[in-house]
Amino acid sequence: MTTLSRRYEPHRDVASLHDEVERMFREAFGSGTATAGAFSPALDVEETEDVFTLHVELPGVTADDVEVSLEENVLTIAGERRFYDEKAADGFRRIERHFGRFHRAVRLPDRVDGDKVSATYRDGLLTITVPKAEEAKPRRITVKAS
Repeated sequence: MTTLSRRYEPHRDVASLHDEVERMFREAFGSGTATAGAFSPALDVEETEDVFTLHVELPGVTADDVEVSLEENVLTIAGERRFYDEKAADGFRRIERHFGRFHRAVRLPDRVDGDKVSATYRDGLLTITVPKAEEAKPRRITVKAS
């Protein structure tokens, strides 16, 4: 009697299981058009002696779809990443990117100069510069010999 054996390949088996679970969800809940709902873009905060700089990853978002505000030392970034085109959704077999509204809020220290906040957007990266108020900057005190 001949026995056929199959080599164990964990990556293939996991991928197969993943595809099967996705198929079951599509059958149970419909195919959908995009990953709906809010998402949270990656954000880095950098501090130097003079400023706080925030870098926010927003690929696929236009500058017109982003709002930045500062109120009571809470910097808020909000907006929306829109799906390509609802008609084109039927051609997608897998959608892993998130679409929809996003909202991030970062509490800054008390001593920032809110009147001089600036924001630029380039190549999917939002950069917000928040200068420190003069009284918040470290001062060097000269020690005099007597």
